[in-house]
Amino acid sequence: MRRWAAAAGVALLCAATAAAASAPLTVHTEGLSIGLTTTPSPPVRGEGTAFEISVADAAGAPQAGARISLELIMPAHAMKANRPRVHERGAGRYVAAGAFGMGGEWIAAVEVVLPDGRRARAEFPLRVR
Repeated sequence: MRRWAAAAGVALLCAATAAAASAPLTVHTEGLSIGLTTTPSPPVRGEGTAFEISVADAAGAPQAGARISLELIMPAHAMKANRPRVHERGAGRYVAAGAFGMGGEWIAAVEVVLPDGRRARAEFPLRVR
């Protein structure tokens, strides 16, 4: 019985550590790799969340100069639009700051328009605590 309890404790500790250090989410679409990282990870209801979006081509070259939009959607509820403003950081990296009004399942929808007019959309599932 003690071994089982110890194993369960280790499993919980590992799960908590993995959640705190989660890797960026990445979607490959339309010849682009679009990544999203949130801080904190996972996001927490009512607290500020920093978003970092990365955009690279199929060869891994960062895509600068893109127009990026971010929309935070909670499919279970009809909530007003939540569209944090996105700013370019350079080298294919873009940042935004926002907040979630409720905990639960959300989608971060990222729209990318490259300087040459190519477009891509990626949706990232997020669980907000």
